[in-house]
Amino acid sequence: MQPTKWHFLMKSGRSAPLARMGALFLLVAAPQAQATEDAVAWWKFDGPAAVDAAGGVTDAIQGNSKFMPEGVRGGCLRFDGFTTLVRRAAAKVPDLARGFTVQGWVALAAYPWNWTPVLAQRDAETRGFSFGIDSTGHFGLQLATDFRWTTCVSTQVLGFRTWYHLAVTYDPAFGVRLFLDGQEAGAFPLEKRLSLAKEIDLFIGRNHEQMVPAHLVRDWAKFPSWWALDGLLDELTIHDRVLSAAAIQASRAAAVPSGVPNIPPRRFPEVAKGVQRFGAYPSRLEYYEQWDALWQSAGEPDIVVKFDELPVQLVFWRGTRYSPCWVSENGKWMADQSLEAGVWPEELRRRGGQGAVGCCEHMSDAQCRFSHVRIVENTDARVVVHWRYAMVDAAYRFAEYDEVAGQGQYGDEFYYIYPDGVASRDVTGWWPERTHRVDQETIFLSEPGTRPEDNCELAALSLANLKGEATTYSWENGYPTLDLAQPVIQMVNLKSRFKPLIIVKPGSTIGTFNCEVRKEFSHFPWWNHWPVARVSSDGRYAMAADQAAHSSLSWVTQAAGAFLYGMTDQAPLQVLPMAKAWIHPPALKLAGAAFSSDGYDPDQRAYLLHRVQPDGVLEAELAGCADSPVVNPALVIRGWGEDDAVLKLDGDEVPRGRNFRYGHRRTLDGTDLIVWIKTTSEQAVPLALSVGKRDVQKNSSGS
Repeated sequence: MQPTKWHFLMKSGRSAPLARMGALFLLVAAPQAQATEDAVAWWKFDGPAAVDAAGGVTDAIQGNSKFMPEGVRGGCLRFDGFTTLVRRAAAKVPDLARGFTVQGWVALAAYPWNWTPVLAQRDAETRGFSFGIDSTGHFGLQLATDFRWTTCVSTQVLGFRTWYHLAVTYDPAFGVRLFLDGQEAGAFPLEKRLSLAKEIDLFIGRNHEQMVPAHLVRDWAKFPSWWALDGLLDELTIHDRVLSAAAIQASRAAAVPSGVPNIPPRRFPEVAKGVQRFGAYPSRLEYYEQWDALWQSAGEPDIVVKFDELPVQLVFWRGTRYSPCWVSENGKWMADQSLEAGVWPEELRRRGGQGAVGCCEHMSDAQCRFSHVRIVENTDARVVVHWRYAMVDAAYRFAEYDEVAGQGQYGDEFYYIYPDGVASRDVTGWWPERTHRVDQETIFLSEPGTRPEDNCELAALSLANLKGEATTYSWENGYPTLDLAQPVIQMVNLKSRFKPLIIVKPGSTIGTFNCEVRKEFSHFPWWNHWPVARVSSDGRYAMAADQAAHSSLSWVTQAAGAFLYGMTDQAPLQVLPMAKAWIHPPALKLAGAAFSSDGYDPDQRAYLLHRVQPDGVLEAELAGCADSPVVNPALVIRGWGEDDAVLKLDGDEVPRGRNFRYGHRRTLDGTDLIVWIKTTSEQAVPLALSVGKRDVQKNSSGS
């Protein structure tokens, strides 16, 4: 059975016959009577129940919904986009065999993921009908005529947060007519009669079965999902006859909206407000009411890391499946792909189509069944956050699974975050029978209502190397080739003062994300199956700026070890000293035997020491030079104890505060001291760290 599809293009606001009849429409004597009194079903949606005022039936409401006071006439019903359904039992559905008219007022918050009914009574694509809206905002009627599924849609597109009067007539003697705000928007002659599905319940606002989202990136990786109408519905009526164009115009005129629909713009969580002291803060970040209501998570499941000297935040949020996001001073979000496995067509064929399909990654875990975060350390000197996730496909299946051991692929990532807005990302991947390799994908986010170009400059990426060479690359004429030799610094040129920064080891490769760009939509790749989306999808192209979306700029491949991430308002070459200090850290030379050293750990971006003598003073020198500068060093001192600390640099005492921060980390083996020092030098830096007075209560913010 091959479906057919009709389109009707309106070249003017109304057809010539309708224009001649325009004055007559305005003189209809009793619009209320024609609009509702002879209807066989009429849902006013004034609340508190879904009452059919014409049929005298109260219908079931399933899922999350809310009656809103600001409708077209009286109240209206808000559908959540995910679960909401108004359901009429089949036995109580009016007989529509002689033709029908359906009318209603709709205001969209976002386009459906694929066809979603305003009102439908259908049995798959064999019988019945569905009056609804498609994934790009076109409305129309789908129906089975002689068991052939046909879609009739207008090429006119509905906008967002605007009331529209939609109507359709089905006449067995002619076919289908569509009306938008009282004007004809399509006429579709049909030779065959509608095949009704009388034993099927009538659904309002949701499909009868799970569907696959439209605009898939990979049509061989399909995952069906439930979703619902995302917006408001009011004054829905059914007539068991075909109304004239004049009557439909009268219906529209009888209930002109008095104001704009109550659909607030959707914005990413506000994380800039509140305290600005450096530290990690458990929180419950809000997106919008309907999305928030879906989560089965108590307490404060999200984490926000704040910086007292920088107007940026590092956010671990359910909406990104806890993938950490750097958020700029003006609310631009930068994320990261992290570890990924996958099953591609050749492997699928070998498996006989069984098992996981497509990308296996944290993005696929839409409900955060596996992905979670926890605060490991939270002191004045540094914050450590652990993120654990599973690499599963959109149906929660592993690419590889050891049945005997009960093991799939997981990622453990530790973020060592310091007050200067720079964090090291230490990654462990658990890959059965596979060699681990750290890969990174540079991704920025677009909140609803914005396109990628609203958030990132076309000159999107800047690179720099240890030689002091820097280049900026533009996407204006297509994705560029990143040809700077041996880059170690990557900066994303978001439309913000503070830019996301990544520092990698020499020998790493940085390449353009050079696929899935659709020039007619954006200079950048543009998808909306992640973040925040709750549909199951291996990849979905964004067709409009209605949903939260993401875009990728580059891939970074590093043989092993951590990356550095952060945000800065400096140019790439101004960050070069930090890169040198991490890649070629200055030696820490100890004096005396009171402490021992395990050297510099780039994964933590810190020097690791042990206290050997209980009352000894740490006397050392950081051997800074032009190629190995001292830049904001951190010390982790095992066995320090509960004592406070006093710091001297080059003989001068540094008071505790923004330039000298420390905190205690308590473990089963004792209490360690974490120290962070704000200083930069290309010369040797002598330092001494001695015991200060004990103040256990003041420094009780360890792990």
